[in-house]
Amino acid sequence: MYMPLMQDQGLADHLTQLGPVLYTCAAHVTEGSFEKTDISLSQIKSLTSIVDGPLQRLSLIIADSLARRLLCPVQGFSGALIHPSDYFEQPILQTARCNLANLSPYISTGFATINRAILEAMENEKVVHIVDLSCSTSHPRQWIKLLREFHGRQGGPPGVRLTVVHDNNGFLADMRSLLSKEADMLKIPFQFNHVIGRLETLGFNNLRNTLNIKYGEAVAISCSLQMHRLLVVDNNMSCSGIGQLQKMANIAQLKKMASSVYSPTSTLNYPQTPSPQCQTPKLLASFLNAIRALKPNIMLVMEQDANHNALLFCDRFVEALNYYAALFDSLHAVAGANPQRADERARVERMILGEEIKNILVCEGVHRHERHERLSQWAMHMNRSGFDHVPLSFRAIWEGYQKLMSFGLNGCQNKVENDCLLLCWGSTHLYSISAWRPHKGSSSGSREHMLVQQQHQII
Repeated sequence: MYMPLMQDQGLADHLTQLGPVLYTCAAHVTEGSFEKTDISLSQIKSLTSIVDGPLQRLSLIIADSLARRLLCPVQGFSGALIHPSDYFEQPILQTARCNLANLSPYISTGFATINRAILEAMENEKVVHIVDLSCSTSHPRQWIKLLREFHGRQGGPPGVRLTVVHDNNGFLADMRSLLSKEADMLKIPFQFNHVIGRLETLGFNNLRNTLNIKYGEAVAISCSLQMHRLLVVDNNMSCSGIGQLQKMANIAQLKKMASSVYSPTSTLNYPQTPSPQCQTPKLLASFLNAIRALKPNIMLVMEQDANHNALLFCDRFVEALNYYAALFDSLHAVAGANPQRADERARVERMILGEEIKNILVCEGVHRHERHERLSQWAMHMNRSGFDHVPLSFRAIWEGYQKLMSFGLNGCQNKVENDCLLLCWGSTHLYSISAWRPHKGSSSGSREHMLVQQQHQII
């Protein structure tokens, strides 16, 4: 398990006990033992009550998730868990989303890298259409900076059309106002379009009309932290013989980890297991086929780089514990350097990351939509769906690195893997950024015959 470095050795030793107790609790939950789970939950509560810290706060969220999972066999319980958009007040939820974008060094870095890749792909275009499929991760700051970069482009800025998919009308109205004012100030022809909804609720059969994409225009697709929601499959086999074997494997592995001996000063990483999927799920395949038909100049994908889509609960539990321990530690470091932002950090942990953890650990089948996968798995999905990898340029990677380093946190790291960018906290991978375009032979509407008309069109 990821363990933040501690100056107080006694506190570090105490925190190290959390790992085995959490694994033991998960094993008891998998066994279905209410009595043993109650004892473990009491131990977790005792260990987290000493002092407030990122690992303690994460442990309480995981303990809550394990308690909920224990109740999952109760008929209808899993399906009764509702999306946070439905029980958090919309303004507060939207504030938490914006807090995450503002606090996280990685999202800001992703925006900078993606913007540079778009600028390079649209270098000679007179009219560009940017489609923001980042939904809840979308932030006007990303596009304000892109407009300013376009303004400084040699030869003058292009006309810009921006289509944003989001589930909040108020957010979209504010975004339209901010970006329209910025474009007017920069004297850039600008049109803002929006689609109400989430990525997984879009109709992929007629995506061109839904996104108002015109034949022949240059298109850039940006999709941050959303595509994993299209990996949903109904793989809940708890009532089958295979399900019983999986349960036994879960218990054995969790008990083994609970009995391991840990060093209080080390980062405890367990072997990463590959995603079990041997083919691209239908929903993701339909989406990528629809995107390929649009023939975008470039598609940028940012995703959580973790294996939270494993079929076995024990694999997901290990991965989630390591991943979110590092992520909580990074946000704790940001708020530590800016104490006035502690409330923002707490809101993000509870309303955004806490809900992700709950979904990963509690839900199964079609109810589990936080199905994060690693970069290699995304490359497989993209290649199978007719996309070629586009290497990120040195400048795009460098600008991302400069943005990451601007936060002044020693733990922030980046790695280049197969010309993609991995963003890390220490040695733990947190996010991946990659670029794609359809295979050259992909079929779609002709682009060339519309170029002249598009160049003379006033948006």
